[in-house]
Amino acid sequence: MTVPVNSIGGSTAKEYLLHEQEGETAMEREIAHDLIVVIANQGSTDLVMDAAREAGATGGTVIHAKGTGTDLVRKFFGVSIASEQEMVFILARSEAKKPIMKAIMAKAGIQSAAQSLVFSLPVGDIAGLRELEQPET
Repeated sequence: MTVPVNSIGGSTAKEYLLHEQEGETAMEREIAHDLIVVIANQGSTDLVMDAAREAGATGGTVIHAKGTGTDLVRKFFGVSIASEQEMVFILARSEAKKPIMKAIMAKAGIQSAAQSLVFSLPVGDIAGLRELEQPET
């Protein structure tokens, strides 16, 4: 998949990455898919994915992460302890993005035990996911 880049330090790098291809720039393509990114407390993947599936998501990818915000980090015997997080990546059709995000926030949002933060990124192209590209019947 590709994600449009809006800002890069240095105009030469941006020109290289966003060079025109057959008369079309990356920013002119119609966005048909979005990458939904969920940052949640560790152990909350099932809660997040259950909510997302109820709204139409077919699956997701989970990555283990650590929070480093100043209010999340404590010192314990001189060692920094960061909160354990999980990042869930869900690729969805653009028209399904809002219902999926709303469902996640309703069931696994900031007020829940998952304390999820949800945002999305536009996806320019995908490869290898035929199921997402086939029209629904």
